Amino acid sequence: MPLFPADFKPPRQVHFTDFQLDVLSPKHAQADYQAVLASADAIRHVFGPENHWPPTDIGFDENLSDLQRHFNKFERAVAFAYSLLSPDKQSYLGCLYIKPIKSRLEHDWRKQRFQAQAFLWLTVCDQPLREEQTLAALQGWLARDWPWLSISWPGREPSWEEWLSSQPNNDLRSLR
Repeated sequence: MPLFPADFKPPRQVHFTDFQLDVLSPKHAQADYQAVLASADAIRHVFGPENHWPPTDIGFDENLSDLQRHFNKFERAVAFAYSLLSPDKQSYLGCLYIKPIKSRLEHDWRKQRFQAQAFLWLTVCDQPLREEQTLAALQGWLARDWPWLSISWPGREPSWEEWLSSQPNNDLRSLR
């Protein structure tokens, strides 16, 4: 099943008050690499408690390869990654990833409840974005401008414990 309708075209740039999104690509390689290194401890486990990205020894070429992979997925419309930049594009502030929910389970509650999943990490820099405000802006944008009824933010909504369980809890079931 496609991630979204064939006539939907994900935007390549989006402007918000405190930041803007730009398709994550190799053109961001130097800024992304510096942000990943500076923020590694803060962003580790953003993709799950057992996920250890970025590795402590990540090199520039490995990071560049990741950016190329994300860019290729965007171009093929199978997943979407964005750099968060300051409004003047001078500061690299983090990344947003929008992906399909992958599961080998035939009847996975996550795929029944959510149509996509999103992940966000923010840099630890001199003028970082406020996480709650940034998350609210992104959630509003996805709800308003993307063709999904329900997007999961694993580790946030629902918690990692809930996301990794085989059954949703009663609170989550009531949201259906």
